[in-house]
Amino acid sequence: MGALTLSGVLQVGPANPVDGGFPGASENIPIGFISGTKQYVPGTGVLTRNVASPGAFLALDGVGPAATVTQGTFLYFKSNAPVILQLTCDDGLGSTVVIEQPVQGMYMLEFPSSQPLELLKIKGSATIEYLVVGNT
Repeated sequence: MGALTLSGVLQVGPANPVDGGFPGASENIPIGFISGTKQYVPGTGVLTRNVASPGAFLALDGVGPAATVTQGTFLYFKSNAPVILQLTCDDGLGSTVVIEQPVQGMYMLEFPSSQPLELLKIKGSATIEYLVVGNT
């Protein structure tokens, strides 16, 4: 069994409040999992690859019906250029729902255990890294 820990602070505010930046106040938003540490059994590990599929969706390794992770509960994804992720999830009612999400930079998503990620595809050209973990 593995464990994920996510901790940090998102700082929001002016670049230099001394110069009269707007807004004048800063905020610190804590970042972390609701449960503190996220336990998982299967995981893809951190995978890095160059993708060149600008016209069609390409399935990403490690997630799918015959892959390491069949029911993903957490996705970390990072891209150095604009891409479209296609996430196929259980809808919780015995069918699936497909979501197309434009991404550039970092993208993280937690899935309810009743509506896990079942397939991950990508369209675009970029260098990417990703990690998916789940439950058995």
